[in-house]
Formats: sequence, structure tokens, C-alpha cells
Amino acid sequence: MVVDIYPRDKDMNKKLLSTVLLFAVFIGFLWWGLSMLTSPGDAETKVYAVLLLGCSAYALVSILMLPRKKM
Repeated sequence: MVVDIYPRDKDMNKKLLSTVLLFAVFIGFLWWGLSMLTSPGDAETKVYAVLLLGCSAYALVSILMLPRKKM
């Protein structure tokens, strides 16, 4: 039988992983939206780019609303 010495480490790893993935979503949607917005295209492409930037903004707000570690 294996006893986990540090059970809190698993929770910290999950929190860190979810934060990193949320940051990756923010960067990905921001890059994709800005590249579509600056590239030549029709109005439908511009509307899609604005929607992607809205998703990026939502991810940024979610990152900023994460609880902070108390020092």
C-alpha cells in the first residue's frame, strides 16, 4: 500500500495546470482573433475575429478572477 505523503501537491498541480491551460486559451484566442482582424477579408471574417477576441477577453477576466495565494 502506497501512502501519499503530500496530498495537497495533487491539488496544487491541478490548479497550476488549469491556470496554465486557461492562459494558453487566452493567448491562443487573442492571437487568432488579432490575426484574423488584421488580415484582409470580408465582413463575416471581421465579425468572427471580434467574437474570438470576446472569448479571449472572457478568458482574461477568468484569469484575473482566480483566487490569489495569500502571502
